[in-house]
Amino acid sequence: MPHTGAVRGIVLLARAGYAAKGIVYIVIGALAARVAAGSGGETTGQHGALDAIRGGPFGTIALAMIGVGLLGYTTWRLVAAATDAEGDGSDPTNIGKRLLYAARGIAYGLLGVSALRAMGNRGRHSAGNAQQTRDWTARLLDLPYGRALVVVAGLGVIGYAGYQVYRAGTDKVKKHLDLAGAGPGRAEWVVRLGRVGIAARAVVFALIGAFLVRAGMHRDSSEAGGIAQSLDAVAGAPFGRAALGAVALGLVAYGVHQLATARYRRIRAMGR
Repeated sequence: MPHTGAVRGIVLLARAGYAAKGIVYIVIGALAARVAAGSGGETTGQHGALDAIRGGPFGTIALAMIGVGLLGYTTWRLVAAATDAEGDGSDPTNIGKRLLYAARGIAYGLLGVSALRAMGNRGRHSAGNAQQTRDWTARLLDLPYGRALVVVAGLGVIGYAGYQVYRAGTDKVKKHLDLAGAGPGRAEWVVRLGRVGIAARAVVFALIGAFLVRAGMHRDSSEAGGIAQSLDAVAGAPFGRAALGAVALGLVAYGVHQLATARYRRIRAMGR
């Protein structure tokens, strides 16, 4: 394979990216669990998690590692999408899938940039996810057929959440994982954490999609929201503290699963 050293470097960066994602979700879940337990604090999204990490031990170093890791994840996703490293194929449906992978990579890359910027910034960013969502929603609403576009986008997010629930309940949760070296006990726990974590994250995304649908129907971008608003909605439901606690622990499980993914995922950086 040409440029073997560069390819290996991209693979290592991809693994660092999965680990960085895991840490961010563990922090989000831990903060939400604290709220559910009545111990104070507030729910937050990815940018708020960066604030919490910055305020912790070795915060600047941790942010640097997370930022570099997420940018590495972006690099891998873009290269893998361009070269079809995952072997999805070139028919229209799979090209769409590859574009989606690239878009997810870019989204995490932007979060990585935020992590690096936060290293020397004492201001808070906990509203960042919601504000970005509202800004993009407002731009869509200003376009021709903007309300319909926002509603369709919301339904798309809800559909993605539904697929994640399906994925959590099937063997797709193990797709791309090479658990042969993990041993049967550890492999079983990796899969269990994946099922719980992916399902919990799906709840959050379903609510984000519902917020978008509502914003489109009411032509009001302020009704859109991110992860923190989804967790707040869970807390406001019947048996809210218990429900929030369950989702929070699920997000922690998702984060741990991402750490395991960093270790056990089969990662290719180039197509054949």
